[in-house]
Amino acid sequence: MIHPLQRVSRTRWILLSLILLAPVVSMLLLGQITPARGVAVTTYSGSAYTLAEYPAPFISTNSSLPSTYVILPSSSPHGPCGAAHTMDTMGGVVIAYRLGIEKEKNGGLGTLKTAMDGYSYISTYDAQAATVTMTETLSNLIVIGGPGINQITYYANELRDAAWAQALPVLYVKDGAGDALYVQSSGHAYRIETDGAGHVTADYGVIQIFRDLSRHVLLVYGLGGEGTRAAANVLADFSNWDLTGIAVIVKYYDSDGDGYLDTTAIVEDVAPPSVTIGIYHEAACLTDVTAIDWGDIEAGASKTVTVYVKNLGETAVTLALDTQNWSPPEAQTYMSVDWDYGGGLLDPDAVLPVQLILTVSPEIMDITTFSLEIVIISEG
Repeated sequence: MIHPLQRVSRTRWILLSLILLAPVVSMLLLGQITPARGVAVTTYSGSAYTLAEYPAPFISTNSSLPSTYVILPSSSPHGPCGAAHTMDTMGGVVIAYRLGIEKEKNGGLGTLKTAMDGYSYISTYDAQAATVTMTETLSNLIVIGGPGINQITYYANELRDAAWAQALPVLYVKDGAGDALYVQSSGHAYRIETDGAGHVTADYGVIQIFRDLSRHVLLVYGLGGEGTRAAANVLADFSNWDLTGIAVIVKYYDSDGDGYLDTTAIVEDVAPPSVTIGIYHEAACLTDVTAIDWGDIEAGASKTVTVYVKNLGETAVTLALDTQNWSPPEAQTYMSVDWDYGGGLLDPDAVLPVQLILTVSPEIMDITTFSLEIVIISEG
């Protein structure tokens, strides 16, 4: 049994997102902003995106969405990580190549960049404090290589939730038996397998997606180089694999006993958390929120919309509000979404009216359209 360091009882995070789809904003001479009425809203459970939506959100027909960096592991050591093998680097190359093809199919919009030495401008390492800090927090990331060779994966593997439990669905852990991929929801652990002579008969890799602040991050790595290559090949050939959930475990193994790894299989899917809250138009909770009309908003003013949050689960929860995927990204410099929720517990079957407040800066300029995602998170 693997027990990650400092792991406590894991709090379940539930995300229900209201995706505001392209409200039109008109800059009038008097400084008014006029969003289109009847803004569409979509609700869904789990993380904002799952592997089933790949290659979204990393490429898009909307050129103003956040750019994407494909981060290849460096062949030189970089604290606190060691050097990557050529096999790791090539895994990133095949992913970037396929993603570039998909980008062109979508009209060639959006920004896709490949970087090997990205650790100086995307993340930094403080050797004295032994911490990795993300210095670039807006771009989406596809990160190749495990915590031992990629500084960003090292950072992600140490992320904690509000209860100080490790946040990723799949962790890279070490214990007395060595290295393993540990699936938190199922408790399954995957290790490199060998025969009696010490030859590797199976390696394992992981593909997992998560949200870090306002951007999405996709991690692709293996326990060994063969596991990384297999996971990268699965992602590069995603249309021929039934990728689902927020993570998959990939097994690359010797199927015929000839001493060579030759077969790839997905051996576990990690499902997103289920929804335990509902968002409605009225206190009777009869109509799901499918549209929000902010009306006309003057620059420097704010508008309020009331929605009703119902706890559909069996335990009391607290709520949190977040926004993500602002488009264009600079819109979040001039606009903000807040609410009047005071932080109290929402009991099972209880209904809480909350006011969503959109505020526009008096200094807003040069923004004619915008979109964002409003994420309501229940914790309990």
